[in-house]
Amino acid sequence: MNYDYAKIAKEVIQAVGGSENIKSAAHCATRLRLIVADRSLADDEKVGEIDAVKGTFFTAGQYQIIFGTGHVNRVYEQIVQLGIAETTASEAKEAKMDGKNKVQKAIRTFGDVFVPVIPALVATGLFLGLKGALLNDNFLSLFGMTNADIPQTFQVLVEVLSGTTFAFLPAIVCWSTFRVFGGSPVLGLILGLMLVNGALPNAYSVADPSSGVTPLMLFGFIPIVGYQGSILPAFVAGVIGSKLEKKLRKTVPAVFDFMITPFLVLFVMLILSLLVIGPLLHALENVLLVIVEYALELPFGIGGLVVGFFWSIITLTGVHHIFNMLEISLLASTGFNPFNAILCMCGFSSAGVCLAISIKARKKEIRAIGPSATVSALLGIGEPALFGVILRYGMKPFLLSCSINGIAGMIAMLLGMKGTGNGITTIPGLLLYIYSPSQLMMYIILAITTFVIAFCLCWFFAVPPEVMEAEPPKGSKKNAPAAAPIPFPDVLGAVAQGVFVPMEEIPDPTFSQGVLGICCGIEPETGKVYSPMDGRISQLADTLHAVGIEAEGVELLIHVGIDTVEMKGNGFKSHIKEGQTVKKGDLLLTVDLEKIKAAGHPATIMVAVTNSDDLASVEASASGQLKPGDQLMCLKA
Repeated sequence: MNYDYAKIAKEVIQAVGGSENIKSAAHCATRLRLIVADRSLADDEKVGEIDAVKGTFFTAGQYQIIFGTGHVNRVYEQIVQLGIAETTASEAKEAKMDGKNKVQKAIRTFGDVFVPVIPALVATGLFLGLKGALLNDNFLSLFGMTNADIPQTFQVLVEVLSGTTFAFLPAIVCWSTFRVFGGSPVLGLILGLMLVNGALPNAYSVADPSSGVTPLMLFGFIPIVGYQGSILPAFVAGVIGSKLEKKLRKTVPAVFDFMITPFLVLFVMLILSLLVIGPLLHALENVLLVIVEYALELPFGIGGLVVGFFWSIITLTGVHHIFNMLEISLLASTGFNPFNAILCMCGFSSAGVCLAISIKARKKEIRAIGPSATVSALLGIGEPALFGVILRYGMKPFLLSCSINGIAGMIAMLLGMKGTGNGITTIPGLLLYIYSPSQLMMYIILAITTFVIAFCLCWFFAVPPEVMEAEPPKGSKKNAPAAAPIPFPDVLGAVAQGVFVPMEEIPDPTFSQGVLGICCGIEPETGKVYSPMDGRISQLADTLHAVGIEAEGVELLIHVGIDTVEMKGNGFKSHIKEGQTVKKGDLLLTVDLEKIKAAGHPATIMVAVTNSDDLASVEASASGQLKPGDQLMCLKA
């Protein structure tokens, strides 16, 4: 479909609150990332109606709009042309790191370095796939030809297209690292090019015993070689080099800075890289690759089973960024990427689960967003399916998808499937397997099987009961008198007697990751659940395990226990009904905690502000032992 990207860019700016509300813009492989002055001015509904938009969410300090590959870069270009500033590395880092611990910050930074590298690797992977498909003897024999019959000029062109990225990979990585860590990207590029300079023994030739090329030996024990295809040496050299540059910028007099700083950075870092960083980290990189390859080749496909099962969970935590380096390293050293086959099957599994829920659901909202989220997942964009449908109403569909992911990953490893690139999955991922008819056929069969099994198992066993609730008939409340507004609650009270549980410690990723909004929990000691504020009961689950309450500008969800929907109301007694007005401290539910525990479910009670993004501030303000009505959370409109 052809889109008017200039028109889309204008509509995005208007829907997000105008150019004055957008501090700066950036983009990744699938999402436009806007740092906004006031989150509340962004109209999610209006943004969602814009052409090519597949979803929105606010995370890492940025308002993120999902466009998908091929569209996001074009929209971004138009956004910048309309006068929106490009996000600097320091701005992005400040926004993303807000509220994260040291490990999360390190992983996020690592991901920022490698995300810009992915488009080049995608293109190279496609070139390698086409090269394997067109220049193999089986294909050429159909025309009575062999490789010897292919013109040398054509072969050289193909080699340039498929080999350049990996030959100069250290230059790309070093450039990106300088950019992220606040150095001059052009110095990073030059330093990276020095590491693959033709005057150094080529790393690929040194690795081939038949080439006769050997390293230069300094002092008889330090090998001096080029670092074609290496990542860790370039990454660490980029980190140290950018920090050295920033230090020199502060100490070298301004009149000499233009000449002295670049000279010292390149001179010091080249010596350090060739004599210390390169030899040590290249050896470490080889060890890591051996470990990864060994894990993926474990008997019975165990490596694929583990990676597949945990991939969606890893994605939720943000740790998946570190796999970029492993995939790129595998491609650079072997030419193939077995991780890609596992990740592709995860995408087909998510699409199958999402489609089953959307077709079977009776909730109008799910039926509206589900099919488009399924299509997005089949095109390699999994966020709408994962966050918008699969994780939205409980853990059963998510765990089913994880299980299917694991089995599909195991089969992929048993079949020896591996792509020629990374960064694209599911249907577009087919292009990474055209180099071999058998690989392509295995990919198609396993993809269809994974999708169909995920769809069927979810249809029969894992569609959440909540999405099966029919929408109220139109006009059913037509003649109801208008309800009086209920004041905005500044403070929420504890809903039960027990011990406070911070959001990140809630034993359910849907809540601990804030998917449903900022929340906290209580480990209950008695079975009585009270209202935390004055409000109106907007929802009461048929299974009585969840209650929705609304007041002026606030939407709350009280969820008793984890996966307690499976108890179908056994052990739960309601003292309220939908539409009823309640006061803070009114008894909502009576719960048999022993029955919950006997059924094998945690009894933690979660209180989530589901429209957190619409509020100026939502903060937990409790700790330790609580009794009903004690201060639990503070809200600001």
